[in-house]
Amino acid sequence: MKKSREYRIVRIRIKRTKRLPAFLTALTKSKIVLRNLTTTENEVTFHTVRKHLPTIRSLRYQYGVSFRIESLDDDQVLRKEWIVYAGLAILLAIPFLFSQWIWQVSIDNATPEQSEQLSATLQEMHLAGPFMKKDKPDDSLIRQYILSKHRDLSWVHIHRRGSKLIFEPLAAPKIENEVTNDTVKGNLIANKSGVITHFNLEKGERVVDENDAVKDGDLLVSGVLKRGEEDIVYGAEGEVYADYWIESDFSMPKKITYQTMGEKTYHFRWANEKKSENEWKVVKLPNWFSAIGEVYLQQELIEKNVILDDKSIEDIVIPLLHQKYVKELPPKTVVKREKLLNVTIDNDTVRGKVLFLVNENIAIKQAIN
Repeated sequence: MKKSREYRIVRIRIKRTKRLPAFLTALTKSKIVLRNLTTTENEVTFHTVRKHLPTIRSLRYQYGVSFRIESLDDDQVLRKEWIVYAGLAILLAIPFLFSQWIWQVSIDNATPEQSEQLSATLQEMHLAGPFMKKDKPDDSLIRQYILSKHRDLSWVHIHRRGSKLIFEPLAAPKIENEVTNDTVKGNLIANKSGVITHFNLEKGERVVDENDAVKDGDLLVSGVLKRGEEDIVYGAEGEVYADYWIESDFSMPKKITYQTMGEKTYHFRWANEKKSENEWKVVKLPNWFSAIGEVYLQQELIEKNVILDDKSIEDIVIPLLHQKYVKELPPKTVVKREKLLNVTIDNDTVRGKVLFLVNENIAIKQAIN
């Protein structure tokens, strides 16, 4: 049981004066027990309990002595003094204030080129240095901006660990653009339904405006110029981008294996040696050194096994589906947003449905009759 306040032990330190013996005698006559009484050249120290303090203070004024009271009770962790409360408030305030900031931003599992380019983009968004958490945009908005600036990426994982923000980019599959010699003059029509977001035209006259909803087959850009009663066919060229939703049903094993970027290491090879696998970048060195050899940066690939659960669906499954659609859709297509509709997990299979908001060039050429 804890001691009541009046029986908590205190230490009394009294400065030596001529009236000190009479003061101690008065304390004894008042039936105040003086424990652990010690004396030095400058002071006398003893232990007592708090209930005697009113009597001790009364006798102090009578005998004109001064003393200092110190708490010795182990149960009393915090004394009721303003300096204790002020120190405690500062102690609690400092970590709270620091926790309101993002102090470090890092880019993990990326090639040196990706890290450099992504760092420049984060500088543009004012996300590269210390900033307050309340000023950070929503993760979906950050991801949307990064993917629109870097068409070579299919996804960007965004993690927050305490006061550290981590970006993990995933490279999009490489698509070789087909070279066509289309010399047919025509109009641009929609090959999908969607909402127009922007134009990138070389020539032609717009028939629809931004934010207009169009359907498959609608005329988007006319390649015919009217001059009085005469129609001049000069053809329309360019791109018309629109947003539309893709609904995806997925089914995959509960246990999956994937590869991720590992540690970056520097290596040396002699001039007559062959190039190594997983070589990312050759370090620039003086020209005279190239006759001897070169230093290159290598990044290992780590294979990971994951058993999917409710928490890992959004971090693993959605990026995989995202990358699948980026591979299948035309170049310059951007998946702007995703929405997980439902997920079912049984013994060995994960099933669900996801909506993706896609921004794509929906314009195709239709010959003018």
